Amino acid sequence: MSIYSTFEYFDTLLSHPDIFEIARKDPRYFTRDSKLGLPGLLKFLISRQGYTVANEINHYYSSFELEKSVSKQAIFQAQEKLDYKVFPYINSKLCKHYYQNNDYETFKGYTVVAIDGSVIETPYTEENNEIFGVASGKENYIYTKTSPRISGFYDVCNGIYLDVLIKSYRDSEISMAYEQMNNIHYILENHKVIFMGDRNYPSTDMFIYYNMKGYRFCYRGKSNFYKKYVKDIEGDGWIEFDLDNQWIDRFKIKEVKDYAREHRKFRLRVIKFMKSELRQLKEDEKDEEIIIFTNLDENEWSTKEIILLYGNRWSIETGYDILKNRIEMERVTSEKTELILQELHSQVIVHNLAAMVKKESDKIITHTEKYKYQTNINNLIQLLRANLAKILNMKQKLKTLISEIIKKASKNKEPIRPNRLFERWDVYINKPPTLKYRVDGKRNPKARKMEKGFLRTNR
Repeated sequence: MSIYSTFEYFDTLLSHPDIFEIARKDPRYFTRDSKLGLPGLLKFLISRQGYTVANEINHYYSSFELEKSVSKQAIFQAQEKLDYKVFPYINSKLCKHYYQNNDYETFKGYTVVAIDGSVIETPYTEENNEIFGVASGKENYIYTKTSPRISGFYDVCNGIYLDVLIKSYRDSEISMAYEQMNNIHYILENHKVIFMGDRNYPSTDMFIYYNMKGYRFCYRGKSNFYKKYVKDIEGDGWIEFDLDNQWIDRFKIKEVKDYAREHRKFRLRVIKFMKSELRQLKEDEKDEEIIIFTNLDENEWSTKEIILLYGNRWSIETGYDILKNRIEMERVTSEKTELILQELHSQVIVHNLAAMVKKESDKIITHTEKYKYQTNINNLIQLLRANLAKILNMKQKLKTLISEIIKKASKNKEPIRPNRLFERWDVYINKPPTLKYRVDGKRNPKARKMEKGFLRTNR
């Protein structure tokens, strides 16, 4: 199915009866035909660019039909009736449709999903402070910002946020991740999935949970995690331990507790390697041991492949960078908590629409022998935003508009780092850059060439 069908589905979704049920704070809301209406409000909020509401209205309505413009008061009144949870629901349905009907990238047939958290800034009010909190270490400063915590599940191969949860800074990242899992199950039903995370996420009950659901995982652990079990592992090996009642009682989910009491024993694969094997260290940066915990079978996954797999977890940092700095999701136009959540979640949808268009643009880019290229995401986001109001309101021009965006975006390209292509890492794993620059008193040109390649891959 084409990207055009994805946008057509998205447009239809905004008018679906289920959307009305979720979007209404009260059954009486959005029941009458009006100049704005619920689909119009949703399209307006998704098309916003972070300007004042007056400027947003001018941009939106002048894009396709100026005489239908509405007032600022009409926008605010409609937003007050809107439940922000409609946006995560829309994103969930959009992602489900995309993965069911489009070709997308996998790693050895697996959809690779990284989980990570971040903190953003929103305006300070008493209500926002109560809901979001203020980041630790900032309590003694003059209150100007609150600090919502974001938890995101991110498809590292396709650049799509499957689910984003926004809660208080005080909330635990692990608890937020558990809260999101049902939606991930829904979106990736019947898919082969690998979950990845950093040192803040590993826990025995989460590992058991993944095993119960038939998922694979690859998590980095802290140095003291299963310390007495991993001390004898050299490079790659398995550990096994018994789960006693005291340990099981600390688990967070009842079904995990029940499963653990029934099975008692648990096995994990442990992989150890030095950070310098993964990338070149910065000046004065100390080398350290990285410990990976996984349930990936050694007959299917070699040690090097798992190191390569984990190295691409950092793609989620790129996702947050796009949300914060390219889409500027923190550039909210309201101080009210509900309206802030509406704006933040609506921009996750924009991020994913851009990622889906990017996949199509990347397909028609011309590569060279020296480099492979990808679409410049900054330029693509600008093109998409400039035309999103038209795309969502002028069905007859939808295919033409999207085709023009794809064509223009493909001309503004940038080289891909080799590790983003899952290529050439075996060179650096087998031969980390401990290089001799002079051999028998003569310069060694191969050393300089290898170093440049390594830096280009890991900069």
